[in-house]
Amino acid sequence: MSMFDLLRLLTEAKVEFVLVGGLAVALRGYSRLTMDVDIVLAMDIENLQHFITYARNANLRPVMPVNLEDLTRPELLNQWHDEKHMQAFSLQSRDAVATVLDILIRPVLDFETLKKAADGIEIGPLTIPVASIDHLIAMKSGTGRNKDLIDIEELQKIRRSSS
Repeated sequence: MSMFDLLRLLTEAKVEFVLVGGLAVALRGYSRLTMDVDIVLAMDIENLQHFITYARNANLRPVMPVNLEDLTRPELLNQWHDEKHMQAFSLQSRDAVATVLDILIRPVLDFETLKKAADGIEIGPLTIPVASIDHLIAMKSGTGRNKDLIDIEELQKIRRSSS
């Protein structure tokens, strides 16, 4: 399943989410390769149920040997984060070249904060909520990963050129 298909299905299912990560950076103007789709979900039970229905309809399954419904158990997600340093609940279809969908389980910024500053960016017929440049920089700061440092530098250039 392609990145576009994942985003289309999320939008059609009326799942509340904000796009973050490498694809969000690319949509903000820095051409870079990414192999997954990173999102922050509204973690209320109604939205999570919409998401679980979406995931089932899209034949997405957790990459780890856990149940999809575990996403609705904050105490379990916190335990995985604390004990196993799990950053994302990852889903993938069984396609040979399937895109991974990562749901950040304890993002630096919560959904409401991200949503307020997100911009709707058009991808074909879709309008996708994409985290602001400032929020993307905040989320990538402190990871220590080279690709995130490069993303931060490029996002800062984009921010300077647009102001």
